[in-house]
Order: sequence, then C-alpha cells, then structure tokens
Amino acid sequence: MIEHAKHSVPASVFVSAFKRCGIDFITTVPDMLQIALHQALEDPVHGIRTINCTTEDQAIETAAGLYAGGRNAAVLVQNQGFYAGINSVRALGLDSGVPLFFIIGQFGREFANLGADPLQSKRRMVRMLEPLLDTLEIPYWRLEGPADSANIERAWHASRERKGPAALLVGHFIGF
Repeated sequence: MIEHAKHSVPASVFVSAFKRCGIDFITTVPDMLQIALHQALEDPVHGIRTINCTTEDQAIETAAGLYAGGRNAAVLVQNQGFYAGINSVRALGLDSGVPLFFIIGQFGREFANLGADPLQSKRRMVRMLEPLLDTLEIPYWRLEGPADSANIERAWHASRERKGPAALLVGHFIGF
C-alpha cells in the first residue's frame, strides 16, 4: 500500500513558500497531477495570479516577459512539458540570463519508484529529467515529500542568484 502523504506535499505548503519568495505570478500548462495547487492558486486571497498557457514555450516566454516587467513568476509544468520547452529554456534562461524558476512534476513516475532514486525509474520520461538538467547546467532540487519542502525556496533563490533557470522536481502529485 502506498503512503501518499509520505510522498506528497500539500498545495498550501507551495502557496506559503511562493508568498515568502514574493512570487506574484504562476505561468502554467494545467495538468491533473498538480490540480490541488491549481485549485489553491485560484483563491484570490493569496495575491498570486495564474496564467494558463496552451504550450510550455508560451508559459516560459510569459514568465520571462513578466520578469522583464518587474514581476516575480514561476513556471509550473510537467517533465514532458519541460522537454517540449527546451528551446525557450535555452534562449531565455540560459542565453539571455532570465531567472526562471521551474516547478516540474514527474508525470508518469510509477508508484513502485516513490521513495527510490528517480534515475532508477522504468519510465524514460522520469529518469531522463535529471541527466538533461545536468547537461543544460541547470541546478535542481528534488521534492520527494514534506521533509524536502525547504527546497521550494532554495530553487527559487538559486534562479535569482544565478540569473538563470533552476528547477524543483516534484516526485509525486501535489496534495490537497
């Protein structure tokens, strides 16, 4: 039996961390694994606006535009969406030095791999993410459960300090 609470971080933890970081926008391509966070962000009391995009390129480019306009945005996508947006990551994050904070859900991760090394996943889409980030020289932090919650802010601050992309890898669905 899977102990989902052991591997899932509640949406409220993300929202609190976003507020401490001063994040005022989330650009995203909505998905089912992160639906709890999408629902939590709909509450206007948080003061964080969500911009739903149709592609990951659009989410990345919108976040970069918000940064140019003096706003603090995070990009919320899945691993396969991150793969789809690589050219925008390269152009805006790596070549232009725009601090991009990615929250990347590990879509497709099998329950049998929870608590184990994602590099040992049987699913290519899961195990390829970290080697790709290493190749792109993008620092990342895993979020494998509530004990890793401080990594949300670590990844955010890394994106600002290095003036480039940094990623938080969310290993399981986000809890309600």
